[in-house]
Amino acid sequence: MRDDEFFGWGHGRSERMMGHYGRHHSGFGLRYLILGIARKEPSTGAMIMNSFERMSLGTWRPSPGHIYPLLESMTDEGLLKVEIKDGKKYYTTTEKGNEILTSSWFPWRIVPGFSSFSTYEDAVKNMEILTDYLLDSKEKIENDTETKNRIKSIIERLSKI
Repeated sequence: MRDDEFFGWGHGRSERMMGHYGRHHSGFGLRYLILGIARKEPSTGAMIMNSFERMSLGTWRPSPGHIYPLLESMTDEGLLKVEIKDGKKYYTTTEKGNEILTSSWFPWRIVPGFSSFSTYEDAVKNMEILTDYLLDSKEKIENDTETKNRIKSIIERLSKI
């Protein structure tokens, strides 16, 4: 399956990609991120919504009305499978879902916890993207001494290369 088929790209994709204030929180990319979360561990819809909230540092949480229909359609497409435990649906990726994760290109592929890299060039690309993310989050980090110290420690370690 091509990326454009999986993500629904095509004519007018920019309108579908961008949500409120030009940020992309509607359909574009959610499928990929859901697969990444469900591959890491069996997850309920609520757990998936919590993961999105953590990844966005609390700035965004998808609504149940968005996530649950998406989980259902991804299950119907054979990308996710469902196991019911204690009355809750836990989603995990299928072989087809895992193939999408490993063969598709997507910029959020570097989201910590869902991807890996096989070369140092991949690691550097990931660091560049994560650096941009941290710079965009500067206001939130400004008063977080612990996080700032961790970043300084990482910079010191990298300066030895």
